[in-house]
Amino acid sequence: LGLLFSLLLTACVPSTAPLLTATPRPFVPPSVPTRLVTLAPTPTPLPTATPTLPYAIAPLLGAWLIDLTLQLREGVTFDDVRFIGTLSFEIELEGTLSGSAEFYPTVWQPPCVTSALDPEPIRAAISGILQPEDGSLLAQVRLQPEDVQQATTLKLACPEFPEGIVLSEPIFWQAMRAADLLSFSLPLQTGFTRQFSADLSGISGGALYGTLYATLRLSR
Repeated sequence: LGLLFSLLLTACVPSTAPLLTATPRPFVPPSVPTRLVTLAPTPTPLPTATPTLPYAIAPLLGAWLIDLTLQLREGVTFDDVRFIGTLSFEIELEGTLSGSAEFYPTVWQPPCVTSALDPEPIRAAISGILQPEDGSLLAQVRLQPEDVQQATTLKLACPEFPEGIVLSEPIFWQAMRAADLLSFSLPLQTGFTRQFSADLSGISGGALYGTLYATLRLSR
């Protein structure tokens, strides 16, 4: 009887329903509207116009040289002081020129012993233009001193005063200004040479004494 009751009780108890497993829904990203953008074309830069010159510039382009020798004779202390230098410049398509110059001093006065004591050359910047004139083409050259007050230091020792004399003055740029060589023009012809002389005491207003001799020679 007990066994029968247990069986009946078991049959009356409802069976547990199986748990439902949730099925994951796939993720669908939201749609993003597509916008087509047409980029404007990159503008093509316009070529720079080359100035029209009244002469043929092509044969003149490139490097040029002016060899310049400046000689100061019969000064108060020194009889023969020379400055030797080269002006190097380039001619450009626009008919302009630019470059630089360096000058080195020397002194000569036998039987005395002389020397130039400056460790650095005298420097200047060069600028200018080409200018047609009377059927020829001139190079108008301008010199801009790096230091217009740069001194030239010279030493002189002679038998009568072996201890020597030292002079330090900005005589180069004084002489160049007196000779009107800070700005000058010359025909643009290879091999062209110009020479001239002047009384320094007159053209320098008494700042310098003696005679100035200058030689310029153009080459490529």
